[in-house]
Amino acid sequence: MRARQYLLEPSSGFPMTPMIDVVLQLLIFFMLISRYLPPALNVTLPEASTARAEDRPSISLSITSDGVLAVDGAITAWPSLPGLLAGRDPQTLVRVAADRGADYGLVVRALDASAAAGLTHIALETAPQPPPAK
Repeated sequence: MRARQYLLEPSSGFPMTPMIDVVLQLLIFFMLISRYLPPALNVTLPEASTARAEDRPSISLSITSDGVLAVDGAITAWPSLPGLLAGRDPQTLVRVAADRGADYGLVVRALDASAAAGLTHIALETAPQPPPAK
């Protein structure tokens, strides 16, 4: 009787399916958690009783009482703001988080740069108003 010969093929390598699952879950986690990150700058927002949350693609502008500007968490010089806003989708929401003590002229400057870039959907961020004491 003749001995059987078997062709031993190497394994297909690293299993990709579990790796894809892990990467997808990490991607979803970071997308969700990035929506809840506080502004990069420490700003004290004014309070409003009619404030509501917006859930759409947005760009965040933070202005401190000292006039420091941050765009999406990165501190930026004021002259570079129009260039950073240019070329964005016109439906993008611009969220302006200005400190209570910030110069009103800086808020207007941020609004002007947004309008010049064609971004007309603008929201001023506020803190929720505390409930009245009983």
